[in-house]
Amino acid sequence: MEGIINDDLDQQSQRPGLNGPRPFFTKGTKVTVTRAENDGRTVWYITADGTKVIGNKVELDAYSGLSTNDKAHFFICYRASKAGIPVIDMADAPSKLSFANLPPSPNLPFRVNELFPEVFATGVTQAAAKLPESRKHVFVYIHGFDWEPGLKLDLVPQFVQSYFAHPDNTVANVLYFGWPSYGWRKKADDRSIGYGEQFTRNGLFEYFEVLSRKLKEAGKTLNLVVHSFGHQLLNGMINPGEGHSIPTGIFENIFLMASDVTHLAVQKGGVQLRNMRRKFRGPHFHYNYAPLKQLGKHVHIYYDPSDYLLYVSSKQFNLNANTAEFNPRPDADGLTTDFRNLGTYGDQIFKNDPSIELEEGFNFYNVLDIIKESTGPDADPLFYPFLENTDAAMAKAQTGDYSGINLLKTFWDRHYLMTHHAYLFSCRPVVAHVLQRLAGVPVEPSVSEEEAPMV
Repeated sequence: MEGIINDDLDQQSQRPGLNGPRPFFTKGTKVTVTRAENDGRTVWYITADGTKVIGNKVELDAYSGLSTNDKAHFFICYRASKAGIPVIDMADAPSKLSFANLPPSPNLPFRVNELFPEVFATGVTQAAAKLPESRKHVFVYIHGFDWEPGLKLDLVPQFVQSYFAHPDNTVANVLYFGWPSYGWRKKADDRSIGYGEQFTRNGLFEYFEVLSRKLKEAGKTLNLVVHSFGHQLLNGMINPGEGHSIPTGIFENIFLMASDVTHLAVQKGGVQLRNMRRKFRGPHFHYNYAPLKQLGKHVHIYYDPSDYLLYVSSKQFNLNANTAEFNPRPDADGLTTDFRNLGTYGDQIFKNDPSIELEEGFNFYNVLDIIKESTGPDADPLFYPFLENTDAAMAKAQTGDYSGINLLKTFWDRHYLMTHHAYLFSCRPVVAHVLQRLAGVPVEPSVSEEEAPMV
């Protein structure tokens, strides 16, 4: 993978390889990164001549090594725009979708155009048809929380490289769905579901209905992948309110990755929870993921018990004290218990609490189990950014006991939490698992799952 040095290096940021020391790289130097390794909580990239460079001093070109066709992807803009330029600041939900061909670099400016369902569907289908017949799957990718205002386009090449560089890749194109998860989360929570509701009320699923039909006619499939806070938008999309409905069978597979939404969304009938930012004045929100089974044929939920970012997010932004002490009982407002994240707990709470009943038809996968089963080059941090924390507190947290974690006032400062939370974009074992689901390979239950006690 190609990269460029973004700062002048020194003995703290560059280490000699097997070939001995070499002059320190300077800002702007182009390098070829062949692999990576971690040292505690630091990732080091290994260049072609064996030199080690600290990860944050290298800007990787995640599109490097890919063909021209493999770099051709689309930006679906569910944001207001002015003169063709997507609006970054807060604005009302648009009544139409717009699109653009993604620029080769996230930093290049671009404009969006009005999206016409038939024309757009034809364009995507033609782009997929240029690839080998085995490349039959198209992804709609909904990103997570935009904690720094922007379009989050830097995620696209990383996501693309994760799948397209995999030797068993069958993905043809990625339709990156940009939506307005603005700024600081505590100011935006009650807007995300509303944007999803408006999406469906305005009939915007038509774009994907037409695309799904044209892809099927061409022997290809449309699939949906959603990460983190994007599930709040998704919940609104599939629960648009009385008098509105969602279509059937648009997606072949729906992948929910590190879902930042209450675990109660997958109980029978869903749940009505108080809007945590409008505690004393509605509206409150109905969480229910059962409609996903209508929207797609297969629903796959990937969760990670050690995804501490989701847990901290629930504690810190639901009007609770800044503490990591885990208490399963409702707090004074009942909010922490209600908003425990599906992406951390999966279906485990349902196995331990007979008072809540799990909706049938969802497929749950523990990412830690997937990683444990993988060996060899899959562990290369270049494709797997999670830096394992081995201290006693983190070890306890992996069993669900968070009492020993000391959190900073602003949890974003804990960079490794964010790095771990993004594992689904470049974690080679998970990518392989997703590709198997696209191929329809049945999943064999692990021994740990079969023998797990039901308490």
